[in-house]
Amino acid sequence: MTDGIRSSWVGPREIRRALRALGEVAKDPNRTDSVGEFIAALTGPSAVRLFERVWDDPTGRRLLEEKCDLKATLDDRASLATLPAGSLGRVYHDWTADRHLSAEGIAAAISAQVPRTLETPYAVMAARVVDMHDIWHVLNGWDTDIHGEIHLLGYSHAQLGAYAWLLLALPAVVILSAAGRRDSVGYLRNAIRRGRRASLLAAVDWEAMLPLPIDEVRRRLGIDEPESYRKLDSAEIAEVGSRSRLARLLRTVLAN
Repeated sequence: MTDGIRSSWVGPREIRRALRALGEVAKDPNRTDSVGEFIAALTGPSAVRLFERVWDDPTGRRLLEEKCDLKATLDDRASLATLPAGSLGRVYHDWTADRHLSAEGIAAAISAQVPRTLETPYAVMAARVVDMHDIWHVLNGWDTDIHGEIHLLGYSHAQLGAYAWLLLALPAVVILSAAGRRDSVGYLRNAIRRGRRASLLAAVDWEAMLPLPIDEVRRRLGIDEPESYRKLDSAEIAEVGSRSRLARLLRTVLAN
C-alpha cells in the first residue's frame, strides 16, 4: 500500500537537495516549485505515518479507494460560483478569484514533486493534500502575505507531521524577529496549536463540505474562528530583506 513512499530518515543527499531549494526560495519567495522541492526532500517517514492515519479513517479510506480528485471539483469555477453565499465553496471561489489563484495553478507548480497520477491510494492522498492548501487559508482566515504563509506552515506541520514545514518557516521568523517583527513567533505557535486542535483534515470529504456554511464546516472540523493578525505586504518584506544582515547572510550562504 505504501510502495514507493520514502520511509527512511532524511540523509545528506536530501539535505543538500533541500538547501538548494531553500536558496531558490530565498531569492524568490513566490517559487512554489522550490517550496515543494524543500518539503519533499525533508518529509522523511512522516508521509507514511500520515497515510496510515488517513487510511485508518473510514471517510479517508473511501476517498482514497474511490480516487476522488479534489482538484477537478475546485477547478469547476462555474459550479462553485452557484453555491450559496457564505458557503465554504463560494467563499473559496471568491477568495481565490480575488487573488488570481487556482487549484490547477498549485498542482502545476509542484507537479515534479507530486505527480497527478492518482493511480495509488497514496498518490490520491498526496494530491488532495496539495489541493486543499487554499481551503485551509480560507477556513483559518490567513491571507497570502508572509505572516499568512507562516501561519499555514505551522498549521501544516501540526496537521501533516513533517518538520520540513517548520524548517521552512523558521528562517522567515528569525529574520523578521531580528528586524523587530517579533509577532511572527506568536503567529507560528498559535497556528501549531490551531492545527493540533482541528480534525485530521487530510481525511476530510471536502467535496461534501463545499456547499455547507463556512461556520458549520469550522464547527464540524474543530477549526477555531479566524483571528486577526498583522499582514506584511511585499514592500515591507523588501525593506526588511534589504536592511537585515541576517537575511543577506542567508542569501549569500545558500547561493554558494
